[in-house]
Amino acid sequence: MPLGHKDPGSLAAEVKMTRTLHNGSFLIVEGRDDRKLWLALCRNDCDVVDGEGKNNVVGCIQKLDDEDFRGALGVTDDDYDSLMGKPLVSRNLVATETHDLECLLIRSPALERVLAEFGAPEKIDEFEKASGVDVRTALLDRALRFGRLRWAALKFELDINRDAIRVARFVSTETWDVDYDGLIRATLDGSSESENSLRGYVESLPDADPWIIAQGHDMVRILRMGLRQALGEIPNSIGAEQISRVLRAGFHSEHLYCTVLGKSVRSWEAINPTYPVLK
Repeated sequence: MPLGHKDPGSLAAEVKMTRTLHNGSFLIVEGRDDRKLWLALCRNDCDVVDGEGKNNVVGCIQKLDDEDFRGALGVTDDDYDSLMGKPLVSRNLVATETHDLECLLIRSPALERVLAEFGAPEKIDEFEKASGVDVRTALLDRALRFGRLRWAALKFELDINRDAIRVARFVSTETWDVDYDGLIRATLDGSSESENSLRGYVESLPDADPWIIAQGHDMVRILRMGLRQALGEIPNSIGAEQISRVLRAGFHSEHLYCTVLGKSVRSWEAINPTYPVLK
């Protein structure tokens, strides 16, 4: 089947076919970049499989459960599932306690690895002294502007232009500020919502863990904008993927073990002792 065209059935069939040659565990993850991260964290006898999408991972695990297949664990991003009250559908699924894996990496010491690689220490020090917060806190605050808008659109099924929620359009490289007013207006282009009603929906959202609300891809892109001038001097040729690559390289097993996700994988291993996953 061509790359990018897997479905739950073909993914389950792939795992079952591989079982004829592989007696170890399977870790089924959402995408190629997730697989790169987990390959560095998993044992050699754990087969890390690119599921090509969250729905495929969930559907595959459900199909394997129906056949009482043993030794396969699926890992998914929370996205907004916990905020929307959507539980995991299988004991063979675990999810990030943050919005996604990128948020998990940024919350870890891997962020300091990125700042050391791409940041300018004097600019970072100047920014933190002027703002009164560290880079991680400032980054999360900026990402929440986008994340809360995405959550409101999902929760209240709002008629807005979600494609307009793009970091590069509304984050300044000079000041690292977010043009929130411009962001709101852009999402209303062609919408039946009014600006007042949209702001009201966003403000009515309940309190929640900000690391579940903020989206990792937004955070990486916002960080890149800051590293262009406010926090560093990287050229435009340094893209979000290069920053993500350094984040993955800076995230080690000991960082995973401190997370709820890591503990969930360990708990699954305890229930399935013949199928270890992590190093």
